[in-house]
Amino acid sequence: MRRKIYGSYQTPKCVICGKIATGRNGQGLEICRIHKEEKLDSIKCTCGSWLDIRQGKFGSYFNCMNCGNISFRKAMEIRGLTESI
Repeated sequence: MRRKIYGSYQTPKCVICGKIATGRNGQGLEICRIHKEEKLDSIKCTCGSWLDIRQGKFGSYFNCMNCGNISFRKAMEIRGLTESI
């Protein structure tokens, strides 16, 4: 883990391409200007049910009816695993 340094900050990245995010789409996700109109496809949880995207105090997260809340990072990992199959 990197040490925090005064004056450093986190730059938001686009969910789709990974470039610097400059705005938000209709779902509330941070997106670059190229993908402003695009929406994130539905993601299936490892248990088989669909994940609902939600906004919270600390950013976006997903909710599964069976498993509960899932972090955004973990949901993107699940998405990568299910797309490769």
